[in-house]
Amino acid sequence: MIWSREELHDLQLSGKIAKLTLDQIEAYIKPGISIGALHDTLVKLIQKRGADLAFPPNISLDNCAAHDTANIDEKRVIPKRGLIKIDIGANVNGMLSDTAKTFSTDGKNVRLIKASQEALDKAIETLKPGIRISDVGSVVQETIERFGYKPISNLTGHQLEKARLHAGVSIPSVKAMPFSKRTKIKEGMILAIEPFATDGKGLNSGYVDNFGEPLIFSSSGNPRTEVGKILTKRFELLPFSLRYANQYLIEKESKVSNLAQILTQDHFHGYPPLVEKTGGLVSQAEHSVLITKSGIKILTE
Repeated sequence: MIWSREELHDLQLSGKIAKLTLDQIEAYIKPGISIGALHDTLVKLIQKRGADLAFPPNISLDNCAAHDTANIDEKRVIPKRGLIKIDIGANVNGMLSDTAKTFSTDGKNVRLIKASQEALDKAIETLKPGIRISDVGSVVQETIERFGYKPISNLTGHQLEKARLHAGVSIPSVKAMPFSKRTKIKEGMILAIEPFATDGKGLNSGYVDNFGEPLIFSSSGNPRTEVGKILTKRFELLPFSLRYANQYLIEKESKVSNLAQILTQDHFHGYPPLVEKTGGLVSQAEHSVLITKSGIKILTE
């Protein structure tokens, strides 16, 4: 894939904005802080730097791995003892970034956090044109297991394309998955590498499942309702949170009281929170990278 000079500029800016935002938010992650306020702060920090959201801020606690965020009337706060995954992305003229980090509010589970971070580092070291994505999965699994934990088998990294968050290739976190055996990484690919590690125990551990109602939605591209048309025009096919969509509708004087129900009936796709099946704690680390002729460029470092 060949990107123009302008697209590469926007891509690198998108990565830089996501990185700076993730660095800055660490000071806000304190016990007692509202998850709603944390969501809104992340949105403001990204937009203040001149970008839009690639997707809503994911704020996932403890055994929740992904797809959780602040609700419209969010009441939850950051706990005194907790493992918080912050997963964010910036959008600059359709060029997207995706990055994540795990924070501990009580200084515990440092080894679990290190397992996903080191798996990310080792996976990135393997990246170059021509390598099979199954080889990346092998490195992730071996690294996490060396720490005594399990990778989340049914969560993967992914390819990013212009205005498309999940496109083309998926990057596994385990050694052998059918789709990964022959697929090779190519020059020009933009990839989000995101290992998840868990301390879950038992036969069902190392997997996530849907839990609860979705707080994140994306358009099918063919809305019928007036609300659906407004939100599709605003977000196109990229995911958004109910909280941010509600705030946007208020600005447009189109507020509704049953937004999730309207979107579901209008065939928007909902993404429920993903929770480790055995209740194990989950850590996550993520960078976006550009595959170059000679290797890779980390966009969110």
